[in-house]
Amino acid sequence: MSDAAQNVVVILTVGKSDNGKNATLAFSCGLSALAMGYSASVFLTSDGAVWGYRGSAAGITVQAFPPLTDLIQQFQEDGGRIILCSVCHRTCSIGSPEDMPTSEKLPGTEVGGFATIIELAVNGTSITF
Repeated sequence: MSDAAQNVVVILTVGKSDNGKNATLAFSCGLSALAMGYSASVFLTSDGAVWGYRGSAAGITVQAFPPLTDLIQQFQEDGGRIILCSVCHRTCSIGSPEDMPTSEKLPGTEVGGFATIIELAVNGTSITF
């Protein structure tokens, strides 16, 4: 592992419009980075902020992947950080009930802004889904 690519920041901007495909890929990418020895964060912003709330990933499974709830849980258990956009948290937590069953954040989810992500990405790399 190179020092120049110490941090992997996965930026997830897509919500439920694709039935969880991009979210599944984003958390799978984060898990791959952790397995390779990198520190990894998934930054939930724009429509992707929905994935930072309890119940939002329930029942979502993309063919050939584990259920999204399992991927998110494994990502956190393996040391990955989930960072919910601070602006989106204030605006998206009041979304429609069908998109977000609750406005309660997932356990362990941090709230952070663009400065947090820039700081992580400056010493690493970022990938967007």
